[in-house]
Amino acid sequence: MNDDEINKERIKQIHTMLLEFASGNFAYKLERSDLNDDIEALTALVNMTFEEIKGSFLHQGYVNLNETYKHLVQMFFVLDTEGTIVAFNSRIKQMLFFDDDELQGESFSKFLTKDSKLAWEELKSKIAHTNLDSYEEFIVLSFKTKQKLILMTNCLVSKFVDHIHQSERIVITSIEIIKSSQERENKLQKIINSAKDKNKMAIPDLSNTKSKQLNLSFSDIRKIRKVHDHIINNLDKPLSPLIELAHTFGTNEYKLKYGFKQLYGETVFRFLINERLRKASLLIQHTDTSIKEVAHLTGFVSAPHFSKAFKEKYGFTPRDLRKQTNKNQP
Repeated sequence: MNDDEINKERIKQIHTMLLEFASGNFAYKLERSDLNDDIEALTALVNMTFEEIKGSFLHQGYVNLNETYKHLVQMFFVLDTEGTIVAFNSRIKQMLFFDDDELQGESFSKFLTKDSKLAWEELKSKIAHTNLDSYEEFIVLSFKTKQKLILMTNCLVSKFVDHIHQSERIVITSIEIIKSSQERENKLQKIINSAKDKNKMAIPDLSNTKSKQLNLSFSDIRKIRKVHDHIINNLDKPLSPLIELAHTFGTNEYKLKYGFKQLYGETVFRFLINERLRKASLLIQHTDTSIKEVAHLTGFVSAPHFSKAFKEKYGFTPRDLRKQTNKNQP
């Protein structure tokens, strides 16, 4: 490819990355090059921005030292001793976007970045020279998706002997970590929802409702993000009227109203309520603060109003969540 074609491909990758960002997916990165131009500077900026946003999602809210974590498998490869893929789980196709015939029988290293290929070949050589029937080691590997995005993940590499076929196999397991409270909350919601009245009134589907799309400038986005941060940092305080909020941050009511929904997928008021309830859920699970005080700390006018809003969102009351949390504690 000539320089123009290479640059078009690089810009296409940035565009794909931004689409992943818009869908709320922060798992990927852009591959860096040795070039020193504006596109490479933009690539570095996009990667840095994604890392900061991803970090804020992980650390936003409250750090709880007593929280437990659960490991989930993202990707699962089975290789022969030559490093050829002989089996894999279906999640790989969702993560890397390759079809079955593009994975089966291919070299595992084909789907790694340049640096990870070197690390993998070194580890594979180490595994080949061990005399043990089983061997395990953790390694960080960066996979290259079909769209040329980079997926960095922690992997457990294991060697074992398949006694049925009298052959050695290498298993590579990619791990994702989630908070166990998230799983408990989902289970609790299912338990309580199962007991609900099956004849409850159906909620109309408004998913096809058309929303206004604005051409937001970088300045507009920056102002709306400031409003977003203001809301996050003042959940316990009443929210100013939209027009006052807009003027405070140098924009107008129209841009704030429709621009906020365009960027964050919900109205300013709905975002405020959801963030208050998210904070309340954390306080209930990880502190001994009374339900009444939790309502006050999260900006609700009364405990009954808070409990009603909480149940509407999660399907169970604050007291249900606290009881379940206390029951699961050792």
